[in-house]
Amino acid sequence: MVNMRVQGNKLYIGEAPVLVVDMQTQENYVHYEKEDIPFKKEVKLSPDLLKGKRPEVLNTALNYYYQTACEIAEETRIAREYGKRANRTVVVKEK
Repeated sequence: MVNMRVQGNKLYIGEAPVLVVDMQTQENYVHYEKEDIPFKKEVKLSPDLLKGKRPEVLNTALNYYYQTACEIAEETRIAREYGKRANRTVVVKEK
């Protein structure tokens, strides 16, 4: 089961990366390596699920959202590493 905790209006899913969901505004992001990456999916978890009713449904939803958050974090990491390597091209002009 994926770790989940509620603090105020925010729901935190996972350890590293962490999917942060503002349950009032539905602003969501993935916190990964000191950076917040936008999470473009709407996270819908009913209050009864968060209170422990139907734990198997909650577990399935958390796993789905967290897997997506991990994929976003990994894709961002790969893109940044590629960007660092791709920008090292040297152009030599011939006379």
